[in-house]
Amino acid sequence: MAEAMQFCFQRTIAVEFSGKFPPDARALSGLGFESVAVSKNAITIRKSQQGIHALPIAHLEIVLGQKSATLRAQAPASADPRLQELRAVATFMRVLSLFPPVRANAAELARLALPSLDTASSMADAPYESLSKKYSEAHADLVSLLAKNRALLRSSEEGVLASLELERQCSALLSRIRALEAISDDALLELIQEWLSSHHGTFNAALFAKNHNLPPARAEEGLSRLLVSGEVKKISGAFQSRIPHSHGEFERKKQTPLGAVASLLGIGGRKKRAP
Repeated sequence: MAEAMQFCFQRTIAVEFSGKFPPDARALSGLGFESVAVSKNAITIRKSQQGIHALPIAHLEIVLGQKSATLRAQAPASADPRLQELRAVATFMRVLSLFPPVRANAAELARLALPSLDTASSMADAPYESLSKKYSEAHADLVSLLAKNRALLRSSEEGVLASLELERQCSALLSRIRALEAISDDALLELIQEWLSSHHGTFNAALFAKNHNLPPARAEEGLSRLLVSGEVKKISGAFQSRIPHSHGEFERKKQTPLGAVASLLGIGGRKKRAP
């Protein structure tokens, strides 16, 4: 669909080259064409109009044969077709003027050039105020677009910085989680209860954490859990452990009849110490 909306212009007129064909095409070198290809049957000339970032936005091709000359032009849908046609026809006429041996039908040249001349005339007759207003509006649009572009650039930079900060925080949290998970919860609670028993109910989170290579926050978290569960109570400024923390209840292995006889005979049991 986008291709169908492009500006496309093509015209062919009858011409006649007297003398040897192809003629000398060195005069075309000063017109800035991208390529000039000369063969036994034709001279093919190509040129592109550059836009933003040197991207081609319009293409022109002129093919000169011994009996005909063809003009082709193509441009995006956003281009002004009147200006594109005017440029194409002007270039075509300039190329023909560089070959004195060529003859063309005046009526065909008129039909080709008159629409472009009418366009040029109407543009030349346009009031200055109207052109100035259009320029001001176009300039205002450009300024607005540049401002939006700068705002988007700043927003993009801020987003990158925020993303880097979030990544740093995430890395720090992951490191903290790994450190906190270095010891299981049950093992931590047992260590705290043992510490309270051996330190007469006093608990220094920093010292406990240093001895067990843990973060102090992890030690405080373990003590809080014991207080909430009731396994540890604070009485007269000291912590007292009511019941020892356990990983769980385990069923004792039942003794077999052979094991009972061996136990009675003292076989496999603990040896009695001599009096």
